[in-house]
Amino acid sequence: MSSNRVSIILAVGLAFITGYVVSQIYPVFYSDKPPDNGVENICVDAADIAVEITGAVSNPGVYDIKEGGRMIDAIKIAGDFTSDYDYYWVSKNINLSQILKDEQKVFIPFEALGYSVSRGNCSQEIFPSLQSNPVAESSGSSPEVAGTTSTSAGKVNVNTATFDELDALPGIGAAYAGRIVANRPYSGVEEFKEKSQITNSVYEKIKDLITF
Repeated sequence: MSSNRVSIILAVGLAFITGYVVSQIYPVFYSDKPPDNGVENICVDAADIAVEITGAVSNPGVYDIKEGGRMIDAIKIAGDFTSDYDYYWVSKNINLSQILKDEQKVFIPFEALGYSVSRGNCSQEIFPSLQSNPVAESSGSSPEVAGTTSTSAGKVNVNTATFDELDALPGIGAAYAGRIVANRPYSGVEEFKEKSQITNSVYEKIKDLITF
C-alpha cells in the first residue's frame, strides 16, 4: 500500500515538473505569436485642427493646434492679446477654457470698437461720434461749426469719423482704425502720425482724403 502511494506521489510530482518545463519553453516553439497589444502600448498623436484667430492679438492668422486644444492655447500661439484689446468684452464673452473645433474662427475685438460695457450698470459708447451732437440752428452758422462733422468737403475728419468710415480708407483696416479712434483728438499731421503709429506709406495713401 505504501509503495503505491509513493508511486502516485512521484507521478504527480513528475507531471508538475514536466508541465512547468513545457510552459517555460513554449514561447521558443511559437516565437511568431503576436505580442500583447495592450492600450498602454499604443501611442497615437492627437490630430491637428486648424483655427483662425484675428483682431487684437499680436500675430493674427491660421494656426494648427492639437485636437482638444482650448481657447487660451490659440491666443497664446497667436502671441497673446495686444495692449488695446477690449478687456471687459473678452472677460464677459470669451471662455478661455472652451475646446476649439476644426475650422473655427475667433475674433478678439479692440477696445476702440466699443463692444464693451462700463464698470457701472450703463452702456459705454466709446465712439462719441455716433451720438448726435446738437447744433444750434442758425442762418449764421460758421464754417468752423460745419467742419466738426465726420466729413468735410468730401474728406474724412479723423477726429470725429466713425470706426467704419476710417476702416474704409485705403490701407487703414481694423487695426489702424481702432488706434485712430483710441488716441483722438489730433491737432495736425505730426500728432496724428505719432499717436496712431501710422506708417508714412499708409499716410501717403490717405493724406488727400482726411482732415482734422
